[in-house]
Amino acid sequence: MKPITSADNPNFKRWLRLSESPREVRLQGRTLAEGPHLAEAIHAAGHPIEAIVVRRSADRADVHGWIDALAATGVPGFELAPGLFDRLTPVEHGSGLLLLIALPYPPRLETGDALFLDGVQDPGNAGALLRVAAAAGVRTVLASPGTVALWSPKVLRGSQGAHFRLGLHEDIVANDVHVKLPMPWIGATAHAGTPLWATRLTQDAVGFMIGAEGGGLSPAAAAACDELVTIPLAGGVESLNVASAAAVCLFERRRQLGTLHSRSSPSA
Repeated sequence: MKPITSADNPNFKRWLRLSESPREVRLQGRTLAEGPHLAEAIHAAGHPIEAIVVRRSADRADVHGWIDALAATGVPGFELAPGLFDRLTPVEHGSGLLLLIALPYPPRLETGDALFLDGVQDPGNAGALLRVAAAAGVRTVLASPGTVALWSPKVLRGSQGAHFRLGLHEDIVANDVHVKLPMPWIGATAHAGTPLWATRLTQDAVGFMIGAEGGGLSPAAAAACDELVTIPLAGGVESLNVASAAAVCLFERRRQLGTLHSRSSPSA
């Protein structure tokens, strides 16, 4: 492991820009992934790792296991002074392990359920939305130009590996979704939409649009939707967190499909 003790080190400067600026993630075409859980997801996806970055005095057994395994394959390793490492990591009191990876090329768009993130700027919300999408069987996530960079370290940390189970496409304007993925697009809105439970969601593929927390869908995104739906809430409750709203919508889709398939299956 090569030690780094100075903030003037050129590698540290590059990594610090990645940790601080989503724009820099796009410019460098690289990001930082924190922790053994993401290491496992990256390894399982067969995605190459360019460098191991470790906090000096990191003492977790799983961290040392990844250090040994990756070093054995020739991945270069760097050990940072605690003060330097803590400036890079997207979480406090983390594992002490960061991996430098190149961003994958966006895959080809494929048929299947999709999610469009319209101006979701909070990294924690974006990461949670990706995690929900993967759990609900969504294949593709599209993000508007106003959405946080999906491969930024904080979003990557929040998704807990979902990035490597989804096709991610950024800088997509709402008006283009029907051209890129021709299927019904349904927008989630806090008020005045069709109740979600009354909406048919049994088509071969469905796309959902989710807006930013507080602001909701932009006028352009709402206009691009074939239908707007609202989740019925208990009296006095204004709205749900965006990730919770997406989970309700996406799993209602799965529930309806499951009911349809059980009715169409021949009796034993």
